[in-house]
Amino acid sequence: MSRVTGSSYKPVVPAVDQAAKVLLCLGENSDVKLTVTQICKKLNIHKSKGYSILHTLMQFDFVTKDSKTKTYELGPGLLSLAKNVQDNFDIRKISEPYLQNLANETKSTVLLGVVSNDQFYITETYEGDDMVGITIRRNQAFHITHGAHGKAITAFMKKSDQEALLKQDNLQFYGENKSFDMNLLNRELKECLDKGYAIDYGMVTQGINALSSPVFNHENNVFAGIVLVGTFPETCFKQYGDQVFTISKQISKKCGANI
Repeated sequence: MSRVTGSSYKPVVPAVDQAAKVLLCLGENSDVKLTVTQICKKLNIHKSKGYSILHTLMQFDFVTKDSKTKTYELGPGLLSLAKNVQDNFDIRKISEPYLQNLANETKSTVLLGVVSNDQFYITETYEGDDMVGITIRRNQAFHITHGAHGKAITAFMKKSDQEALLKQDNLQFYGENKSFDMNLLNRELKECLDKGYAIDYGMVTQGINALSSPVFNHENNVFAGIVLVGTFPETCFKQYGDQVFTISKQISKKCGANI
């Protein structure tokens, strides 16, 4: 038997682990109430164990039972916990150490933006040590399709939302009021899905390159984005792009995304 080192050992309490899985199971099927048999079958646990877990969770109103149908669903006791998380949730605070470190390592500017309707609002900027200053203010708004972040957000949208967006006028993937080849855009969107990040090769602003990855919320929907902007050469695109993508996944997970 191989020895478990201290760095790799992760203590898990089986009962808590199973209770968490029961809650997640009910959450994944929120539109359908489940019986104890259905829950236990999905989680591969004994019926008596599932029954005990459900009735323990019911004591805290984390789960409620329909006495007529003998089915279970998430309970109101979770609302106060969810509200507490929401009240204290600040994506800027979560993102700051990751994005400032990225700015320092790449000697470039890193932007954090959130999506609202058809706009991408810059909520925070992090400066590296680029010799060429790039001035982008907090609260500055860009069109949702603008440049690298536009490609990243669009690529990872739900298909129906993406199709509706691409039918709009004044798309700004390559800059404001610039015509473009839709076939080229589709290739870039596919590349973004494959790599995890989108690229602007100085198309929006000559001499300025940008890399961007989306950030997902607890419903696995794009709600924000990271943009790395600077004068870095094309030879750095893959290295920096992979870094942006990795950080976007880390932040997404802290926002509750399951990716």
